[in-house]
Amino acid sequence: MEDLNLRARVLETLECLPLITPSEIGVAVHQGVVVLTGHVSEASHKGMIEFAILNLPDVRGLAQKIHIAADLEFLDTDEEIARRMLRMVEWNLQMKGRDVRVRVEDRWVTLTGHVGCRDDFERAEQFARMVRGCAGFDNHLVVSSSRRADASALESAA
Repeated sequence: MEDLNLRARVLETLECLPLITPSEIGVAVHQGVVVLTGHVSEASHKGMIEFAILNLPDVRGLAQKIHIAADLEFLDTDEEIARRMLRMVEWNLQMKGRDVRVRVEDRWVTLTGHVGCRDDFERAEQFARMVRGCAGFDNHLVVSSSRRADASALESAA
């Protein structure tokens, strides 16, 4: 419960800081150690956040993973890359046998799950190569006809 209260105080502090957009800062707290993630536009903003958080009562440590990005509107975030990739999958892959999961970390796309045919497997790989902002990708998709076989077995049993 103490960590939840401390997290609330950190969020309140971020709300009060000038030039900071609190929605761009993620906050986690564990045993009094505050972990901050996100983006700010200037190094001075990062320093302001660090100073404010370290001076809060009950903060025992700070791990900050805040990146400085001067042109945030031109920065492709992991969330934007994941949304783009999912849209491409939804628009271009067959529904039959499709269960594709997209994970993006530091602009690296990882595809997992199942597709119904080899063409969809290759298309998904092409999308990952061309999606804007993607630094690279791992394709762990499986071409799975077992879902179709399961469906056929159910139909013949009925």
